[in-house]
Amino acid sequence: MRHVKGLLAILFIVVLIGLTGCSHPSSRVILLDANKTENAIIVKTTEGELVLDKPNTYTELRDSGAKPSAAREIEPQELQNRYGNLINSLPKLPKHFLLYFDPDASTPTAESKKLFPDIEKAIKERTPCDVNVIGHTDRVGPKSYNIELSLSRARVVHRWLLGQELDIVNITIESYGEEDPLIITPDGVAEPRNRRVEILIR
Repeated sequence: MRHVKGLLAILFIVVLIGLTGCSHPSSRVILLDANKTENAIIVKTTEGELVLDKPNTYTELRDSGAKPSAAREIEPQELQNRYGNLINSLPKLPKHFLLYFDPDASTPTAESKKLFPDIEKAIKERTPCDVNVIGHTDRVGPKSYNIELSLSRARVVHRWLLGQELDIVNITIESYGEEDPLIITPDGVAEPRNRRVEILIR
């Protein structure tokens, strides 16, 4: 199974949809089109397995040991008619943002600041929610300095979130310095994509 952010929430939706068919001759397992992300599910029984990797496709199982049927696409209208109430009652999937920072500074880039309204909207759509803020740097400078710099970046985002008076149950801050690069580089190399703060809203 591919590992992607939000995958566990997608699997939970799929299992619930499959269970709704238990009173019928077969049960369905459906991969939903969730936020246009790339996801996949392996449906495996004692008789065989099937990979669902296209949004809004499904397989049917006669029982827990039966071989999964060939993948089929479910039309949006049928999906809404049969499972709309269930889907709409589920919590929204986690949302992930990346904010990039100017070199050797705790100031988000102008382009990243444009994401602030989207971050606020995502939080309001998931309230009350938890938010995880994780600071990073590139590999320019000593490791000890970069730990402090990435923490400073995370704190800037933390202060901004508190200033918006949003319904956040808990905010956690982490600082990885140069130890978890998005783009792997040799020591001393400046890489703009590693100068970042990750925000996970769930």
